Amino acid sequence: MDVRKIRHILIKDWKIEFRQSFTFYSVLLFAATVVFFIYKSFNNINAREWSVLFWIIMLFSGLNAAMKTFLQEKKDTWHYYYTLFDPIDLLAAKLIYNTIFLLLLSLLVIGFMSWFMFFPIHDLRLFFLSLMLGVIGISTVFTFVSVLISAEGANTTLMSILSIPLLLPIMLLVLKSTQVSARLLVDTAVYEDITLLGGIDMILLGTIFLLFPYLWRA
Repeated sequence: MDVRKIRHILIKDWKIEFRQSFTFYSVLLFAATVVFFIYKSFNNINAREWSVLFWIIMLFSGLNAAMKTFLQEKKDTWHYYYTLFDPIDLLAAKLIYNTIFLLLLSLLVIGFMSWFMFFPIHDLRLFFLSLMLGVIGISTVFTFVSVLISAEGANTTLMSILSIPLLLPIMLLVLKSTQVSARLLVDTAVYEDITLLGGIDMILLGTIFLLFPYLWRA
């Protein structure tokens, strides 16, 4: 793994993002619109509803953002990448980029929801730990599925169909830990769930790093 090449790919992706910023702003507009509609529809929501809505917004915002990871690249571009980069370096850069993108998006969503509604979290350490691990898991799943779809040339609608079942255990764990951090649940073993969430992330990362070189050659 070449850190210098990973850095070059990250810089290239960020430059493209700033030059063609419609993706970021479209995802941001989607998240802000959903939060505003929820605020106007319910006026008052409790902490349990806040935690569920937050992760639903993150899930579909992440789906919209991650579609461009590999699907936006043309076939000729992939041939060019093949001559420049090792597949592990390219994959690592894409995963880091998606994770940073979703982390920034999650902070903006928290800001929107806190502005229009309230911020129910009491245990900030637990919440942000579960947020970080949850975002890593979401970005890994979406990146993995976009790799499969781009390799097979399949329809992008398959991305949501394939992603949701893989994300189900991650979503259940982050929802539980978020509700514990909001003091809606009392669970002394919540950090075991955090460890399990980290283990799931490691399995997903190991799987995608193992399979991507073969898909890359295909």
